[in-house]
Amino acid sequence: MLTSCYDMSAPLPSQVTPSPGTFSLLIAPPEDLTQALEARLSKDKSLVLYMCGNYPLILPGIFQLSERFVVRRALTAFQILTILDEAFQSFIIFEHDRSLFEERADLLPVIGHRCREYAIKNSGVLLISTCPDRYIYALEPFFHRIFQIRQIFPDESPAHTRQSKQLTLGV
Repeated sequence: MLTSCYDMSAPLPSQVTPSPGTFSLLIAPPEDLTQALEARLSKDKSLVLYMCGNYPLILPGIFQLSERFVVRRALTAFQILTILDEAFQSFIIFEHDRSLFEERADLLPVIGHRCREYAIKNSGVLLISTCPDRYIYALEPFFHRIFQIRQIFPDESPAHTRQSKQLTLGV
């Protein structure tokens, strides 16, 4: 399987748009994920399923919810499979929750395969996470595209300090 991987230091994650029919991964800081999802939801007029665990980090920050936006919470890895089987929405946003896989990591290939199949048959599946972990690495063969946004911190040190030729009078 061919996967495209993009590692970016970009301040505008709203420019990251998964291609239709792809299972994509977006790793970014929480505020960037929220901004990217709000941009996507404001443009997308199709039905969207937001799948998450019991304690989502990103979902509470999304303010542009509409009747086209449905939230389903999975408490186990098996419930992820059930939600995928019952899904009818065009696009799925899947907020990664590592606690769902701690007891059943053996289901990751099945979940990855189902997400990939669903994405190909519909508009797509986007897995979002604030950082990679071993469970995301296990899903890596199933992604069509991987986007990682890193925070940009301004350089604290000045680029070049120039000595002034002005003399200071001592008082």
